[in-house]
Amino acid sequence: MTILVAVADDETSERVIETAVRLGAALSTRLYVVHLVDDADADRTAEKMRDALKDRLADEPVEARVALEYVGRHSRRPGARIAHELLEIAEDVDITHIVMGHEPKGLRGRIRSGDAAVAVLNETTVPVTVVPRLEE
Repeated sequence: MTILVAVADDETSERVIETAVRLGAALSTRLYVVHLVDDADADRTAEKMRDALKDRLADEPVEARVALEYVGRHSRRPGARIAHELLEIAEDVDITHIVMGHEPKGLRGRIRSGDAAVAVLNETTVPVTVVPRLEE
């Protein structure tokens, strides 16, 4: 059993990690933490984030693997592309649960870029925990 944990470089990611660690520890399940990056963005910044995630998870009571995964280029909106990649990872790694963040975009934002969390919820066959962004 493995929990797929999708993180971005945003304010929700720490809450996503905390939620996944608690869930993984409670279920005695390892984590596969991924940071999805566009091929053009796969640079030193993304590698630093991966290394910071590894350091962040080193002392947690759950086994965790951290990786960068590249979002393929195709005609889909960004949210749909991210959802597609997460679903492919879920199949390839034999994922039993997904934990991801969600930032409300409003109607215009959903139309323009899509909504990864909603797309994953609509297409996956495994449970999904969606961690909302907190309002300040």
